[in-house]
Amino acid sequence: MIHSSLIHKLVERGEFSITYIAKDGHLVQSSRVVCTSFHAVGRTMNIKFCDSEEIRTVRRCTITEINGQEVVL
Repeated sequence: MIHSSLIHKLVERGEFSITYIAKDGHLVQSSRVVCTSFHAVGRTMNIKFCDSEEIRTVRRCTITEINGQEVVL
């Protein structure tokens, strides 16, 4: 298990896998993403999908898993 306060340390190392809950409630899973920016005050981070090069903003509280490890609040 990983505490959500440690997410910034994991994503600064480059490519990682992630699972998070989208706005409509479904799980989004990707095995290859990188963090393009991390907003500590705003509680969000921007991730870039390596395969499609799409960039999305993700609220950190919606992340359920990083690199196969469960994220807890």
